[in-house]
Amino acid sequence: MIENVQNFTRCVFNYLSSPLLLHLSVCGMYVRMDSKTRKPFSPKGGKKFTQKVNDSKATRFGGKPSSKPGGKKPYKPFNSTEKKNKSWKPVDNGKKQNRFISSKTDGESQKRKKPPLKSKRGEEAEGPAAKKMKKGDFKPRMKEMTKEELKLNRQQRKKELKKNRQQMERKDMFEIICQAKKVWGTLRRKDCDTESKTKLMMELHDLIHGKVKQMAFAHDSVRVLQCFIQFGSHEQRRVVFEELKDDIIGLSKSQYGSHVVKKLLMYGNKELVATVMQCFKGQVRPMLRHAAASSIIEYAYNDKAVLAQRLMLTEELYGNTFAVCKSTVCNTIEKVMEGNPDKLNGIIDEMKQILTPMAQKEQVIKHSLVHKVFLDFFMFAPDKQRTDRKVIIKTMKTYMVKFATGEFGHLVLLAVFDCVDDTKLVKQAVLSEILSSLDEVITNKYGKKVLLYLLSPRDPAHLLPEIIRMLQQGDGNAHSKKDAAIRRKELLDVVSPALLDYLCNNAHTMVTDKATSVTVSDILASACGDLRPAMTAVAQLANHELVPGGTNNELHMAEHPAGHLVLKWLIEQDLTLAEAGKEERFSRILVDTVGTDILKSWVKANRGAMVLCSLLNSCDTSVAAEVKTALESIKSELSSIRNNKGAEILLENLNK
Repeated sequence: MIENVQNFTRCVFNYLSSPLLLHLSVCGMYVRMDSKTRKPFSPKGGKKFTQKVNDSKATRFGGKPSSKPGGKKPYKPFNSTEKKNKSWKPVDNGKKQNRFISSKTDGESQKRKKPPLKSKRGEEAEGPAAKKMKKGDFKPRMKEMTKEELKLNRQQRKKELKKNRQQMERKDMFEIICQAKKVWGTLRRKDCDTESKTKLMMELHDLIHGKVKQMAFAHDSVRVLQCFIQFGSHEQRRVVFEELKDDIIGLSKSQYGSHVVKKLLMYGNKELVATVMQCFKGQVRPMLRHAAASSIIEYAYNDKAVLAQRLMLTEELYGNTFAVCKSTVCNTIEKVMEGNPDKLNGIIDEMKQILTPMAQKEQVIKHSLVHKVFLDFFMFAPDKQRTDRKVIIKTMKTYMVKFATGEFGHLVLLAVFDCVDDTKLVKQAVLSEILSSLDEVITNKYGKKVLLYLLSPRDPAHLLPEIIRMLQQGDGNAHSKKDAAIRRKELLDVVSPALLDYLCNNAHTMVTDKATSVTVSDILASACGDLRPAMTAVAQLANHELVPGGTNNELHMAEHPAGHLVLKWLIEQDLTLAEAGKEERFSRILVDTVGTDILKSWVKANRGAMVLCSLLNSCDTSVAAEVKTALESIKSELSSIRNNKGAEILLENLNK
């Protein structure tokens, strides 16, 4: 019986200490394989039960000599609250760890314990402790550098990187370009005399000879070539051209090389210029559509080309039919059209196909060469193709401000105002865009002329006689049937409210600016509607006592170079308003706004006294009498004023 109990106990023990642990739970059955044995049960607060096992048996069932039996902890559900209360400990997930064996008398191995660390709350936590520097230990320090030194170092590193990169890219040319740039740096100086320039040019010629093409496309070496062409002789320029003659078109399209071609045209003699332009033959159309090359064609056409060369540059835009029909005698489009009237429609159709894509590119449409060809197209095109003005105006939409502020584009708008009977279309397509950007237009040299033309068309005070004669060519055309006065009145009704509002809101800026001060009198002379708010806004600027020399670096309006002229013009303009049947009088509004007491202070300044002279001669007799009565009281003061020509003239007017 005792032996059976011992055998049963031994079997139970062998089963519990084996690697295979069978665990049954309420949720199901779990079978887990592991190399560790279960830890012995230890109840809280109770006595620990230990069980001694022979080393041979423990080793056989997955344990280690003199260690705990193999196996893992029993399954335990995760409890988040319990984990928060416990300090963090690294868990050995069955991975091997390095162990340090310490020699002991019993020969047992132990893990090396790490020193405990204190957490922020003062609790002990596991982890490696930071190594403290002992006294006398060396601690390297970074050298403290100023911002200037750091910036200098960065710039030096950038230079070195750039130099290394260029050296890799240019290889054998690197040293030659460096030497050439040094010579160029001395050559371009203003203090370099003629003798030194000659020697440096010879040295530079020897350096770049045979290598011009390689230098023409780089942003730094191309400057050396530009300088060489500028200061070189005709023979030296010819040498440069001979090396580049096969690449003139490519250079013209290059961002940097185009400057070399322009320098050849700028400083070359007639023979060299003609040879360079001959390289453009057959390539004008693609060059015009290129941003860099189009500027070269424009410069050649406007500044360097003679008549024969201009014809050569423009003939490509006339089409193939023109090229077949032209000859040495009939070399212009006028002569070709006259000699071949049957070819008119074919030439016009080809011109239209060529010009249409050019008109859609802003970079191209601004060139005068293209303008010349467009002019020829409209001159010779049949009436059906050139009289649909609505289509032309509609295609100009969104670009009206650019037209208005352009040197030549603003003339197109003047012609539109003169010829187009559909004023509703002009209002919607042209004037709406201009009035929405009124500040930009009115302060522009050409935009101001567009607005003045709407107020007073063909006024010689604003337009040159040649421009007026050119605009007169459109008078009496078959397609403008509306009376010119009616057309002008309809356009004036559209722009007047916007101009009067702008004057009210920007009176000070317009009055004190020489460029826009003229516009003030034109607006108040010609605009339709109530002029009183705008006149009052101008008069309010003069509503304070005049101090000679101004206050806070600002002159009184009656003393301002532009302001006093505006006052004189508006006072003298009352006569024009009376003749036009308008009731407003600026002189009356000025006197009522400023008052006679403040007007007396204007005699202290020469320009102020001249404005008072204009008031004494006002067409409004009541204003003249009121001002004269006020000035009679300071007659003695006027006679005592010296070095004031305006006061002398004012005294003469009072004595009349």
